[in-house]
Amino acid sequence: MKIFIKTNNKEESTQLVDDIKNIIYKYDNTVKMWSDNMDDNKKNIQDCDFILVVGGDGTLLSISCLAVMYNKPILGINDGRLGFLTAIEASHLENLKDFFEHNEKFEVKKHSLLKAKVNKERWHYCLNDVVIAKNNLSNTISTKVFCNESNIANLVCDSLIVATATGSTAYSLSAGGPILDNDLDALVISPVAVHSLKSTPMVLAKNKKITITFDTSRQQDIYVSFDGDNHKRINENDAITVSLSNKALYVYSEKNMGQFAKIDKKLKSR
Repeated sequence: MKIFIKTNNKEESTQLVDDIKNIIYKYDNTVKMWSDNMDDNKKNIQDCDFILVVGGDGTLLSISCLAVMYNKPILGINDGRLGFLTAIEASHLENLKDFFEHNEKFEVKKHSLLKAKVNKERWHYCLNDVVIAKNNLSNTISTKVFCNESNIANLVCDSLIVATATGSTAYSLSAGGPILDNDLDALVISPVAVHSLKSTPMVLAKNKKITITFDTSRQQDIYVSFDGDNHKRINENDAITVSLSNKALYVYSEKNMGQFAKIDKKLKSR
C-alpha cells in the first residue's frame, strides 16, 4: 500500500514517527511524507491508499480538506491531548500492527461536513464547527437565528456555535452542548455565555438551513471562524448561512471501541 503521512511537526515526536515508519515498512508499504511543496502533497495524497496522521484532532483537521477533496480515508495515531478522531494511541503502536494484520478490527466511519458562507461569498466546508463570536474586549453579540425561514431564537451571547455531530465533542461540548452520535447527520446550535434563563442548545435535522443575522440597531464587533481557521471580521448587516453539505470525511476507527466509550475513556483519563 501507499501511505501518506502528516505529522504535528513536534520535535519530540520524531522518534515516534520513525517507529511508525518502521512498522509500515515491515509490511512492504511505501511512505510519502508531508512537505513544503503543496503540489507534491496533493499528488502524493491523490496516489495514496490512505492518509496516516500523527498528532491530535487538530493535526487531523489540518489535512481534512485534502482528504475530502481526493476521497482518502484517514487513520489517526494520537500524539496529542484527546484525539477523539484517532484510532490508535501513540503508546499502543502494536495496534498499528493489528491494522495491517487484522484489518477487520477497524472500520471506516463517515463524518459529514458543514458548509457555511457569509452573504453570497464562497462556501467554507467544516468538519467541526462554525463559530460566530465577539471580540475579546467587546460587548456581547445580538443574534437572530432562523431555521429555514422561521425565527427560532434571538440570542444575546458571547458566541454562537453551529457544529456537526463530529464537532459536538469539541467547542460545543465545552459550552454545554450535547454529544451527538456520529452516525447522525444533524446540526447542534450552542450559545456561549448567553444572557437568558431559557435558552438551551438545539439539535436540528440534516435538511435544515440555518441563517444567522444580527441586531442592526447596535454596533457590534463580530468575528466568524470555520473550523477554528479563516477568521473573518463581519458586521451587523451581514448574514451567515450554514447547512450540512453532501461532502464527508472518512476516518478509521476501532470496531470494539464505540464513540461514547471512547469519549468517556479519554475525558476520564485527562
